Amino acid sequence: MGKARALLLAGLCTIGFMVSADAETLEFDGQVEAVHQADVYSRAEGIVAEVLVSQGDFVDAGTVLARLKQDVPRLKIAVSEARLARANALSEQADGRLARIQRLTTSGTASDVALTEAKTDLVLAEAAQRAESAELSLARTALDDTVIRAPIAGFVEDPRVRVGALLEFSSGDPPIFQIVNLDPVRIVYEIPYEIRLRQMKETEASTADELLQSVRLQVMTTDGELLARGLVPTATAVWVEPDTGKIRVWATLENSAGILRPGMRVRVLSEVIKSGSPTR
Repeated sequence: MGKARALLLAGLCTIGFMVSADAETLEFDGQVEAVHQADVYSRAEGIVAEVLVSQGDFVDAGTVLARLKQDVPRLKIAVSEARLARANALSEQADGRLARIQRLTTSGTASDVALTEAKTDLVLAEAAQRAESAELSLARTALDDTVIRAPIAGFVEDPRVRVGALLEFSSGDPPIFQIVNLDPVRIVYEIPYEIRLRQMKETEASTADELLQSVRLQVMTTDGELLARGLVPTATAVWVEPDTGKIRVWATLENSAGILRPGMRVRVLSEVIKSGSPTR
């Protein structure tokens, strides 16, 4: 862990940190958040047959996390395949009958009524064929849904499923897995919006994005160890928290060593670099 931390700090602290001589330094409580994380739910209902990962495992996107029992979905596929085969045969039969009646109509030995009926039978047969094909696609999708995969790469967090459990499709329930990617992370802090407005006036910034380009951040642990410097905020929330009058601001930070973890508390020092000011 000591070597990993050293590598992290070496990479982060190479960013230049230009500070104006008369810059105002503001300090905020901050928190580390994951930039990329995903809640995993089951799109199928059924009994869990396998759980293939544990908490803390790193998985790539598409990795199989769990499987449900597949006997019923496979039976539904077999039924749909049989129905589609029957619909294909009836469509082929109707097509052949129409071709024969068209020839007879040309020679005058078949009526227009028979020709109309044959055309109608073919249209109905082709419609049934399309319907059975769609049913087969749905059955195959239902089978695919019994295999639960990771939507993104990351670490498995808080698994809530076990072999033999009955899963029901419901987005309102807790997710059965969470996948958290640690690189990059987001450093989030809140600043009183009245300070934001004052800073925009002092720097003559016309937009929040323009102001953020003048802001430089230092990030430290709660006990003062430097984690990063020279960070430029990435973005800001569009709303002000009505109870506190503060607005969220965040900066994105590479975290390939995985030292910074979501939920970690940090100290954020913020300074606005005014154009034309001397630096040290």
